[in-house]
Amino acid sequence: MRFVTVAMALSMASALACAAPASAGTAVVGQNLIVNGDAEAGAGSTDGGTVPVPGWNVTGGLTSVVYGAGGGFPSPGDAGPQNRGKNFFGGGVNTAASRAIQVIDLSAFSGAINAGQSQFNLSGWLGGYATQGDNATLSAVFRDSTGQALFSTSLAPVTPGERGGRTGMAYRDSLGLIPVGTALVDIVLDMRRVEGSYNDGYADNLSFSVAAVPEPSSWAMLGAGLAMLGFVARKRRKSASGTSAA
Repeated sequence: MRFVTVAMALSMASALACAAPASAGTAVVGQNLIVNGDAEAGAGSTDGGTVPVPGWNVTGGLTSVVYGAGGGFPSPGDAGPQNRGKNFFGGGVNTAASRAIQVIDLSAFSGAINAGQSQFNLSGWLGGYATQGDNATLSAVFRDSTGQALFSTSLAPVTPGERGGRTGMAYRDSLGLIPVGTALVDIVLDMRRVEGSYNDGYADNLSFSVAAVPEPSSWAMLGAGLAMLGFVARKRRKSASGTSAA
């Protein structure tokens, strides 16, 4: 079974160093910065065939498919996001590996990033078909203004065992600090075929957002609040115990 690796992601990042990124000029904290992360922009295929996937640079036949498409594709009732819409991403016809990439410009957050005060949240629903090992991986590669890769993270593929041997998707997420010096992030969706002729890696509701790192004082206040709640709970239990004894 072949999965995307950090080395593969870094190689991809180098190749995309000159790619035009999506602008973050109007981006706000907590906003999903992935364009068409839910596969809803454009008509989905009704049979798993190749259709345009707006917002992404696609290779290897990766496509969007309508939920409930004929041939055993995920249906509206299979495991997956509650707000799944009409379409999901599929690996494509007769392809061992397919990929979709988009580059996000993080310049709107440069002040906070370079002060070490920004964190990311990468998430998505990933899955596959029945007991087959076909899978999807979502990665983020953080780069500086020269295109140099600084850090990468990936959401692990969902195994057939995790899906209970059933067609569907499961939620994955990754949270961490954005490296100082980051100017761009490459979002990479990889689909890998392990069995059969169709690449049954599936994905939906992909998200990448930026948030502020909580101030130390906020963590201290939260800790104090939790400690107080624990004290009150213990006091109530002691009071209740005393009443029972009486």
